[in-house]
Amino acid sequence: MERWMNIQKLGQLLRWMGSMLLLGASASFMLEGWHNFGSQVRYFLFLGYLLGLAGLGILLGSRVKEDKGARTLLGLAVAGIAAQCSQLGAMIHSMVSADNGSLPGALLYEAAGWSQIAVSGAATLLLLGPVAFLGFSALNRPQARLLTGAYLLACSSLLIPVRHGLPVTMVLIAVALLALWIDSRFISGTTGGGTSEGIICRLLLLLPAGLVAARTAFYPQSDLFLGVTSMLIGMLLFEMLPRLTKEDVERTRLQAFSTVPILLGWCVIAFQYIPSAWNMTAAGPLVTLLPMSAMLTGLSLQSFGGGVAYRKVAALLTLIALLSQLGTEATLLSSFLCVALSTLMVVMGFRCQERVVFSTGVIGLIFGMGYHLTFAMQLYAQSPWAFLAAAGILVLLSASYLEKHAARMFGRLVLLREEMKIWR
Repeated sequence: MERWMNIQKLGQLLRWMGSMLLLGASASFMLEGWHNFGSQVRYFLFLGYLLGLAGLGILLGSRVKEDKGARTLLGLAVAGIAAQCSQLGAMIHSMVSADNGSLPGALLYEAAGWSQIAVSGAATLLLLGPVAFLGFSALNRPQARLLTGAYLLACSSLLIPVRHGLPVTMVLIAVALLALWIDSRFISGTTGGGTSEGIICRLLLLLPAGLVAARTAFYPQSDLFLGVTSMLIGMLLFEMLPRLTKEDVERTRLQAFSTVPILLGWCVIAFQYIPSAWNMTAAGPLVTLLPMSAMLTGLSLQSFGGGVAYRKVAALLTLIALLSQLGTEATLLSSFLCVALSTLMVVMGFRCQERVVFSTGVIGLIFGMGYHLTFAMQLYAQSPWAFLAAAGILVLLSASYLEKHAARMFGRLVLLREEMKIWR
């Protein structure tokens, strides 16, 4: 029995090795010397290569009765459809623009006219559409039709002739939202969605977006595009990666890893397009750290297990931003913002029962009220009688309230101190 298990592991290893070799062959097909042939010849040679993979997979499944090898070959053929559409997209781009960036000659495709593109596109749809359906039927039969339609729609994004800036970002967002909607609505949580074949199907929906992003690397891009795209990739990973595993610890780690490109993307945008971000004596702390704190707070609401850690970091970043602002350029507006955000942290910390959030809010309130008193003392020089009258009224009202509710306030403080011992 143990020897049989070793043979099975060897078969899995050989299957992975064969898959890698076929992927390497596909890359070699596109990169090694094939640019000496015309674009149309290369296009249909690659089409024939994909049809050969699909045919071999069908032969393995129907004649040899080897299901795993058949699924592997059909899955590789489905993945190759995205590369085929990328070639067709390169032909379309050659008709509307002469800008090829730094693309190597092996990746350049040209078309003699729109009729040639129409023939190539029709051949691709008629021949590879059934291949996509057969591939998804082998991987996830219940959702085969849905996955086929969604995948072909995602591959159509590779035909859009945009290579620069925010239009590319909009294409990436559209494909990512389509994949997320299909995954959350029809696949996530199902029996087939958690298998290795189901995970492959879910990742295949994102393959066209990956090719769009990889293609832009050969064209000069603005910092705004890089920042927004990095944040988009991070959010996509934050939402998608935890769906691929059932272990809570792994989900937490994967989401923590996904926050890195989100924060890096925001730093690229802030330091490039917000002048005060470099000047930490102006509004730099607020425009750099507060948005990061807001993003971490939002991510904590979607976290599978690390929400407490995200809120702790967000609270500390908020406190650092507020105190840095008050220490460098204190104004009445900044002190009011400190009091408002600190009050919000106190309320959030109390509702979520989190000591760090609650404590940072209290510290921020102390500093904010202290600066408020400083500004009040400055107003005293302008109107002493009004300040003294207001202070007197406030002291009398406070004394009346304390006399009436002192016992209840003290009891609540003691109860709060005891409750905080069990807070996170």
